[in-house]
This record gives sequence, structure tokens and C-alpha cells, in this order.
Amino acid sequence: MELIKIYQGKVISARDLYEFCEAKERFSRWFSRMLSYGFTEEKDYTPYQKVHPQNQQTLDDYYLTLSCAKEISMLQRSDKGKLARQYFIKAEETLSKLKANKRLEYWDKLQEVREELLNYILEKGHSHENFLQIDYEGRKVLFNGEPLPDEVLPNILLTARSFAVEISNEILKKLDEDDLDKIANLHKDNHNEIRDVLQQKTGKLPEDHNPEQDIKKLDE
Repeated sequence: MELIKIYQGKVISARDLYEFCEAKERFSRWFSRMLSYGFTEEKDYTPYQKVHPQNQQTLDDYYLTLSCAKEISMLQRSDKGKLARQYFIKAEETLSKLKANKRLEYWDKLQEVREELLNYILEKGHSHENFLQIDYEGRKVLFNGEPLPDEVLPNILLTARSFAVEISNEILKKLDEDDLDKIANLHKDNHNEIRDVLQQKTGKLPEDHNPEQDIKKLDE
């Protein structure tokens, strides 16, 4: 049941929260008082304007993060505020599970393309240890040094890894390459290209990203 509309799954209208909590003072005064508790613009809330659907009046409003909305709800010290806080806690839990599920999707994709590369290397008469070394060298190139384990990569780097490995798979199938050194060099080149793309498109290098929770422990 949607008590208060959550936009894009992560932000709440301050006016919607104000109306739900049945605050007695004017909205502008109420929100100014809430800000006195130390909330930060662009971090906890973002100003915007909306048009009233009935009188077409332009109103000042604010998008609140779930965390900010939860804290403001607690500050109401009322039954409605308590109900809103519990609602936002559940929303945060749902969002966290959805995020975890998305990481699992990216993780599964990476394992799928890695297994394809492993099978190719085995079919060419090489070993599982050869595969591990080749993939490790590719990861080192991606990070320009000691890489983060795949298990703690954020979504964007799981995707980057999958893309690099998938490119290797496609090129190797086309070339039918069986020389181990050439396979290794090709795999490193592909990771280097993806590293360059990440920097160009996002302004960040792989090593600039923080590790996330070990994906194998998400269900614990």
C-alpha cells in the first residue's frame, strides 16, 4: 500500500510528507524548521517547483531522499510521523533488495561469459590454471594494478568486466586462436580498451570506484 508517493523509487515530495503528517503550521515555516536539524541541500533534499493541479499556482517543493524523509518523519513525534517512518524503512529495505538483485544479474552475466572463455581455453588444450592467469592479467590491466575481486565490484565494473570478456570470446571464436600468449595479450587489450571507455564516458577509472559488499554474502 502506497501511503506516500515515492518518485523514481527513491525520493519523496516534502509537501506530500507534510500533508500526510498533518502538520499544523504553514508548509514554508514547517520545512524551514526541519532544515534547522542540519539537512544539506543537494545531499538530503533538492528544491524544485510544481504547479498546483487545481488553481495552477506555482509552489515551492523539495525532493527528499528516503533517509531524509525517514528522519523528518521521526521528528514529527506523532502517530502519523511514526507510520511514515516505518513506511520509509520498508521502502529502503525493498530498494536495497532490488539493488542486490540487480548486482546478482550482472554477476551471473559475468560468470556466464567467463565460463565461455574457460571452455574455449580448455578446448585449445590449455588448463584451468591458464584461464585463471589470463583472466587475472586482464583484470590487472583494467585496474592498472592489483584488481578488486570480481565479488565486490559495483554494477558498472561488473558490466565492464563482462563486456571485456565477451569481446575476447567473440574475437577468439573469429580468429580460432590457440596460442596461449596471443590469447592472453588479446584479453589484456580488451580490458585496456574498456578501461579507456570508462574514463572517457564517466570521468572515473576503475580504481576510483569503492568496493561493495561481497556478492556471495548478500543472502547472509
